[in-house]
Amino acid sequence: MTVLQFDDFEMDIQSRSLKKCGDQVRLGSRAFDLLAALASRSGEVLSKAELMLAAWPETNVEESSLRVNIVALRKALHDGAPSKTIENVAGRGYTFTVPVKKLGDHRHQHTVSKTDALPGAYSRLIGRKQLVDRWASEMDFGISTIVGQGGIGKTCVALEVARQIQDAYDAVLYVDISDFTNAPVSPLSTALKSKHVTPDTIQKAIDSLLGESVLIVLDGCESSINRAAVVAEAIAYSKPNVAILATSREPLGIIGENVLHLSRLTVPNDNQRVSDLTSFAAVELFADRVSLVAEEFSINSTRDLELAAEIVRKTDGNPLAIELAASRVADLGLENLLWSLDRPLRALRRGNRTSHPRQQTLRANLDWSFDLLDGSMQTVLARLSVFEGEFTRDMALELKGHETAPGEVEEAIEGLVVKSLLSRQLNSGTYSLPRLVREYAKEKLSSFAITGHDGELASATSLRRQNGYQHPHHEAVVSSRAAQPVFVPVGRAA
Repeated sequence: MTVLQFDDFEMDIQSRSLKKCGDQVRLGSRAFDLLAALASRSGEVLSKAELMLAAWPETNVEESSLRVNIVALRKALHDGAPSKTIENVAGRGYTFTVPVKKLGDHRHQHTVSKTDALPGAYSRLIGRKQLVDRWASEMDFGISTIVGQGGIGKTCVALEVARQIQDAYDAVLYVDISDFTNAPVSPLSTALKSKHVTPDTIQKAIDSLLGESVLIVLDGCESSINRAAVVAEAIAYSKPNVAILATSREPLGIIGENVLHLSRLTVPNDNQRVSDLTSFAAVELFADRVSLVAEEFSINSTRDLELAAEIVRKTDGNPLAIELAASRVADLGLENLLWSLDRPLRALRRGNRTSHPRQQTLRANLDWSFDLLDGSMQTVLARLSVFEGEFTRDMALELKGHETAPGEVEEAIEGLVVKSLLSRQLNSGTYSLPRLVREYAKEKLSSFAITGHDGELASATSLRRQNGYQHPHHEAVVSSRAAQPVFVPVGRAA
């Protein structure tokens, strides 16, 4: 694709478009071909024969036709006013006198065609249609960030939104910030992967964004959240005609950011009627993926549907966990799969080999999130695993063994909420760990060398006892709001 810029004009030769200050300029096809030939060789003298061949390649015409179109072209370029943009060189031909900037190589390399810019969809997106349609209709210039926990489907949703709206933009770019292994080299990707973002790298990224309007999908921003935020904010500030759709496990935290929270798929409750189970997105996704990996299985019988409902409940409605569970049906069957999900980190360990490494197993996905936490948040997350169900801020602060000050613990808790690892109920203000995150955090608690006040290492069990927490089957108190067991200290009301 070749784009030429001169004066206030931008000429896209491939799309046969000429714009002045963003407004379309009407040109006849012959006049456009003449302008393309002249502007492409600015400063050179083109003979009349060369120009006639460019505009009439298969037709013999008189020189008068050339003169008529040159006059029309001069008028179009300067609204009828006298112009020396195109000069007649006596006895030789015509020359284009205005300096021209060729942007063809930049644009071809960095603004990929819409068809090729976005990764393909390998499977059907389930349970997100209404959300995708709404977000697509609300997308505007500026920055929007899809935020949610690992495996929740942020990338799939972002790409589907982008596919719906890409025709409204002149160019589309996709950058996976978490993996530059196979990414094409461009000023934008260079700025995003640089260890030190400089004004020069940012400016080069901004200058590479050509076209009337550009849609950029920045995927996996949590891996380099500060860098992504700096670059995205600079682009949005300098380029009002750019729309940025980012995905991250936490917001970018920049001015003007529109945060779009992506939740789990809908999951049936324990007493849901069997006839209604297939209407839940989590069950639908599980059945669909099972049909792909185990053709002999069809989830239609009452018992199969009941098992499927129990399975997706144990996955928290997390799409990645559901797909990993479906991949085990062929070798385990539904009954054994359900039993194995009592230890989800061990059961959900076989994903697609071609997926990103962090998406191939549940443990790898949670490792990715955990490794992005600072030491304080890692420790607090592990300690919070003693709570099964909802807990309050005060209950979290009363946990013995915290080496950090209460203020730092509170900051860590807020950080875990922001990073989509800890849920907060807006109405009650209570917190809870998603089941899969809690299972992972329990493992970390057992493996951490957490020192108690007496200097001995405290295991998960001793830490519970240290704080007066009892086994859930004995002295668990059920929250009337959540109908879930909540560990509370002995003698303390919920």
